[in-house]
Amino acid sequence: MARPIRILHVIDKFTMDGVNPSSCSRLFAEWIPKHDPARFQVDVAGLRPRDAAGEYLEKQGIRVYYITEGKFSPKNIRAIEQLAGEGQYDLLHLHGYSSANFGRIAARRLGIPSVMHEHAVLKVLPHQFVIDWLLRHKTDVAVAVSRAVKEFLMKGRSVPEHKIRVIWNGVPLKAFQNIDAEKVRAFRERLNLPDDATVIGTVTRLREEKGNRYFIEAASQLRSTFPQAYYVLIGDGPLRKELETLSRRLGVHDRVIFAGFVAEVPPALAALDIVAMPSLREGFGLALAEAMAAGKPVVASNVGGLAELAEHDKSALLVPPADVGALAAAMERLLTDGDLRERLARAAREASSAFSIEANVAALEALYTELYENHRSQRHSESASLAAVEA
Repeated sequence: MARPIRILHVIDKFTMDGVNPSSCSRLFAEWIPKHDPARFQVDVAGLRPRDAAGEYLEKQGIRVYYITEGKFSPKNIRAIEQLAGEGQYDLLHLHGYSSANFGRIAARRLGIPSVMHEHAVLKVLPHQFVIDWLLRHKTDVAVAVSRAVKEFLMKGRSVPEHKIRVIWNGVPLKAFQNIDAEKVRAFRERLNLPDDATVIGTVTRLREEKGNRYFIEAASQLRSTFPQAYYVLIGDGPLRKELETLSRRLGVHDRVIFAGFVAEVPPALAALDIVAMPSLREGFGLALAEAMAAGKPVVASNVGGLAELAEHDKSALLVPPADVGALAAAMERLLTDGDLRERLARAAREASSAFSIEANVAALEALYTELYENHRSQRHSESASLAAVEA
């Protein structure tokens, strides 16, 4: 029997906050155990020293390597090349700017294909734009997690359209259904939420692009009309102190709760009555996919991947980004209309079947197989041509 195709994921970092796993690391933890081990061996490497997020992946039984040359050091090219060569990997799967920059060069030096995977719509950085333009002929395939990200890859990263595959990220749908009621109760108790509280929450990172300030400002507009409503931010990030100050300044600090990072998301989502996602930019929107899988009524910004996952007034309410009035009005609709909440929640759960983790993994496996077979066929043809010339 042929040996499995060997895949090495390379990522800039496993964590955004220095401790907790990033969304991409969480995807590794979902993807890798679901690959058919008879067909694929999949490992990961990070461009930073060992940390808690890397250890989290190790505890899932995933083989993790740490490359410690420094995120921006050209020595990463040789380090990736050496690691992948010694491990006899057949393909590099690259996540993040530095990994894509160094990994594409390392893959070419090894003579193996690479996949550049983009998860977000980012600001175009002048120096990175130049690097991507210079490396455009070393890009074998790029994966975009949405059509919005595909546009960014084309315009912001110089990737030709024919080299881009749109593969939605996935979520473990069943994990967000039939949640243990005791875990839900424990989460609400931890936050000291009254039994009769209506809870609007967001699963987020406390960063500028997530638009959390607009969520807090909308809460202040609804305070007098809905005194029983509480607003919960699940997640952490560099803007926490700033957002806490904002909630105090607006007089809603007793209704806005900062829950911090939550390792087990399904019970936290189940504890919410309404989910809000006020993002300014979003490549895919794992948090939206999870909320839909949980069967929650959602109000979200009409941006990026969010606008692709949900349909306005059918599976969610979509509002313009950075528009506090529109966000507050949509939240008010959901707070006052139980039939609307039920209709949106039911449609959201039905729509979530399109982005299951199983479909995500199957699409990646199909791409790996295609690249591997094409590369093997190309090398066979080159060998045959060389033999003919020598003969």
